Amino acid sequence: MIKEKYIQRTKETALNVLQTQVESLRKKDVTKTGLRLYKDGHIGVSGALGKYDEAELEQRAQDALGLQVPYDLKVSQDNKQTMEICPDLISEQDFPAEMEAMLAELRKEQPKFSFSNKIKLTEREISLVNDKDLDLRFKDRLISMELVIKEKASANLFDAFSGYIGRSYERREFLRLTNDICNAYQNPVDLPQGEKMPVVFSTSDLLPLKQVIMDLNGQSFGTGSSLLAGKAGQQVFNENFTLYQNHNPEDSIQPFFDAEGVVNPDYRYTLIDKGKVVTPYTDKKTAAQYNLPLTGSAKAEYDAVPTLDFTSCKIQESEKTLKELLQGQMAVFVLVASGGDFTPSGDFGTPVQLAFLFDGERLIGKLPPLQLSANVFSMYGEDFIGVGKNSLYTLGKEKYMIMNMKVSQ
Repeated sequence: MIKEKYIQRTKETALNVLQTQVESLRKKDVTKTGLRLYKDGHIGVSGALGKYDEAELEQRAQDALGLQVPYDLKVSQDNKQTMEICPDLISEQDFPAEMEAMLAELRKEQPKFSFSNKIKLTEREISLVNDKDLDLRFKDRLISMELVIKEKASANLFDAFSGYIGRSYERREFLRLTNDICNAYQNPVDLPQGEKMPVVFSTSDLLPLKQVIMDLNGQSFGTGSSLLAGKAGQQVFNENFTLYQNHNPEDSIQPFFDAEGVVNPDYRYTLIDKGKVVTPYTDKKTAAQYNLPLTGSAKAEYDAVPTLDFTSCKIQESEKTLKELLQGQMAVFVLVASGGDFTPSGDFGTPVQLAFLFDGERLIGKLPPLQLSANVFSMYGEDFIGVGKNSLYTLGKEKYMIMNMKVSQ
């Protein structure tokens, strides 16, 4: 029998922001411990919040083994790695006062708007340890700033948002980001003429990637229900489109290992290489079931059996800036788009509630509500322009991709 512990500790200070002021503060420090027992091709899992009795936890895992949940897979072993990314972000003690000072500047610089929602400072520790010499430990600190923006004269529940999550903080840069959005919002502009035009999405926006993510799911790929099934090794997309499953701390906030203890070289796995389909993302079960490469894409709650799930991805940047990619064209910069989806054949359509006219360097003005449409094979094929090598703000490492799409009011 193999005994394994999956432990997640989250220490968080959360500020509730209301009408551009800190309205309340909440702190939490929660440890979740999962115990997994592997025996005779089966797995039993139990879990506990906070302090627990070791014997009772193991007894519940033993009882769970009796449910005969299959796990006839090799358990990760013989790997010891520790990664601590604890930047000099901002101290827990200084956090509330600094956010109050930032909001005070917002009140002064943007008197026509109010800001609300959450700002969080989080410290995470995640470990996966077993008695087969597996010892993986990850620790980091993050700041999450998610502000809902409402124009005071507007009847809407909200009008825009400004957000950032990462391992650095610069007050002036977050204010610059938020001011750019508010200032452009107050400058209505017309949509340029033409059926198609360049559209800019943040690479962290999964809406335009939804179909690709679904089609690269190892289960749908293996059963043949994916649009990419049977296309491994084929040139399906633009040669400028390279997609990784990504656990690299340089540009991901995920731990460097998945819930089954899989660690990839460089903490990435190539799924699409210069437009060629390489492999879908898989966990151990899916890889074994369909004879696919194991990419390490297992997720799990602390008290649950690991299963296949999308973790995190990265699109390879080009050698050009956003300005260079646009070659003098104006683009639609998408900030808020909800209600869109793909059809089973890969056709995409979405309303865009808030978009800006963009010249490759700055937001020019607010466009009217729009409708975008395309097909997944054109979005990442002939209409894919690329990902700019530059970020628009020094805060974080946010990158943006550009593709030509049909745009209408």
